[in-house]
Formats: sequence, structure tokens, C-alpha cells
Amino acid sequence: MKTVSVREFYHNAGLVDGLAEGRQLLVTAKGQPKFLVTKSGRPKMTRALAEQRTVGVASAKSFDGVAFLRSLKK
Repeated sequence: MKTVSVREFYHNAGLVDGLAEGRQLLVTAKGQPKFLVTKSGRPKMTRALAEQRTVGVASAKSFDGVAFLRSLKK
């Protein structure tokens, strides 16, 4: 775990970009820990995650995009 001061973190926020995935950066002020920054990996979009993030009524019938596109061709 790397430790930096608040001033150094403020002036060089790119320190987080240099962290490896899962590594931590401890930010201190006057020698006391203020907060901990952890770099995590990007979440992968899955069908279940996409369905959770959808907007609308959950009880509504699911939308069939292929059928909609076919109806436009007629």
C-alpha cells in the first residue's frame, strides 16, 4: 500500500491511474489517514446486469426488437 499526502494527491491525481488493479493508495493529512483509494477493474456488462439497469415497468411485457424491425420493413 502506497501512502501520499493530500497535497500530493490533489496535485497529481494521476497516481490512481498508475495503480495496479486491486492495489490501494492511502491518503494522509498531517500524518493521519484521511481516506483510502482502491483501483478496481471495470465491471463487465452482462444480460442480468443490463436488465437490472433498465428503466420502465418491471411487469411490462419484454420488448422484441427483431419483431419491431421486421414490422418496419413491411
